Amino acid sequence: MMNSIRSFFTPPVFENDEEKTRTANILYRVLTATYLLLPLSLIVLIFNPNIGRIYLPVSLFIVIIVTIFMIVARRGQIRGVSMAVITSFLLLSTLVEINANGESRPLNVLSGAVVVAGGLLLGQRGALVTAILYGLKHAVVLFLVNNNIIAIPNPSPAPTPLVDGIITFTAYYLISVIFNMASSNIYSSLDRVRKSESELNASNQQLQELTLNLEKRIQERVADLEKANTLSEKRARQFEAITRISSTIASVQNLQELLPRITEAISQQFGFYHVGIFLVDAGNQYAVLSAANSEGGKKMIKRHHQLKIGEQGMVGNVTSTGNPRVALDVGEDSVYFTNPELPDTHSEMALPLKIGGTIIGALDVQSSESNAFTTEDINTLSALANQVSLAIQNARLFEQTAKLLSDSESIQRQYVRETWSRLPKEEEFAGYRYTALGAVEIAKIGNIETPDPSTHKEIKTPITIRGEAIGALSIHIPQHERVSADQMDLIRAVVERVALSAENARLFEETSRRATREGLVSDITTKIRSTNDPQEMIRTAMEELQRALGASRVEIIPQKNVPSPDK
Repeated sequence: MMNSIRSFFTPPVFENDEEKTRTANILYRVLTATYLLLPLSLIVLIFNPNIGRIYLPVSLFIVIIVTIFMIVARRGQIRGVSMAVITSFLLLSTLVEINANGESRPLNVLSGAVVVAGGLLLGQRGALVTAILYGLKHAVVLFLVNNNIIAIPNPSPAPTPLVDGIITFTAYYLISVIFNMASSNIYSSLDRVRKSESELNASNQQLQELTLNLEKRIQERVADLEKANTLSEKRARQFEAITRISSTIASVQNLQELLPRITEAISQQFGFYHVGIFLVDAGNQYAVLSAANSEGGKKMIKRHHQLKIGEQGMVGNVTSTGNPRVALDVGEDSVYFTNPELPDTHSEMALPLKIGGTIIGALDVQSSESNAFTTEDINTLSALANQVSLAIQNARLFEQTAKLLSDSESIQRQYVRETWSRLPKEEEFAGYRYTALGAVEIAKIGNIETPDPSTHKEIKTPITIRGEAIGALSIHIPQHERVSADQMDLIRAVVERVALSAENARLFEETSRRATREGLVSDITTKIRSTNDPQEMIRTAMEELQRALGASRVEIIPQKNVPSPDK
């Protein structure tokens, strides 16, 4: 039981919220002190029953309210309960002052303490607001009482000296409790300040030690940072160069134009005096120099410079193994191929050009400086070599596709030309003439009548299908009239529709003929299969063929002197 009571009056602790815990501690001390009203009211009741009968119920009501406040505060509503407590003090003092017709009572001594409590519980603004409310309350009550706006018919009798002393004691007791909490709060703050100062001094000492160590580490890091910045700037320039080279590569699709532009771009962006591109020949025996930027390299191209794969030079080694090879000092590299056209070479790097797992060539880079290449250079140029490989492959595919497309277009044009050249022989008319009376077939070219050139002019537009002219649209208009741009657009649109319609009609007619022919063949085949007699089969075939072709006679002539299969 005692443990439960002690636990009830113990202020709650809120983890990770020091300020809320501090406010709860102050609030509980104020509320606990209020329980003193109950025994004091009993004392007043004993010595002054008239006043005690009033104070005891009020005190009991206050204790019940305080108990509710403590229960709510334990659930975490500290600020709400704090505001309710200050408001309750304000209402209580107002009721006391109104009951006394505005006269000062000992309870009003609590006003200053309540203001201090407002500051402790609600912060600096809480104290200011509480003081203002108390001042306004007192002024309003005096105004209402002095102007007889409110009047208490039977004000409470003046307390006896004993009761007045008890009330005064209670007021000063509460004041002492509140000011004790204020001083405790101040001392607690001072202790925290001293502790913080001690911790700050220790931190400052550690900081000084860290500063000394940091200065030393900074000096070490500065050198590393400068080195890293230099390397980063170099990489940034290299990536920018790769971007520009990639842009150059993407803008060219012709292989003969692409390769020289790649070598020139790499030489300009990276500062190498010689850049060459070798491509593996069809027999996979030699790596042939196909493009170079230097004068020596161009001379080598003219004399068809090539290296045996797997045997000659770094390029031959790379195109055989598929691995990059670097010679920081060509004089010490046993694989290096001495070339009289490039006498200034001191460093060389050869990178394979691959498509999937197939080696298609090598990118050869040479510098006039010794130790000109780093690991980063190898990685960067390897990435660039991959792009060059893709560009070469794309250019080859583009050329193959363009050739196939050109061949396909040639075949289509030839087919259209041959098909439409046979049409006038198969048809018995030369064209159509359109007049106000409608369309009229023209049986022969000689039957085409043309207006007098002195009075009419001709607008002749070819009718083309897949680039092949199959006819022409001839329009005759009076000599004095002019054809506008819109009219020419209309003529061209009509010509396109005529060409499309003519081709569709030809295809439909050809399809119909083919269907008729296939149907005829199917009928003849059916009739032939209706008998098992070979002679009857031959006779049926000849009769059906004669009937289908309208021939006067159909014969099967055996060939004489047919050679035997053994000869």
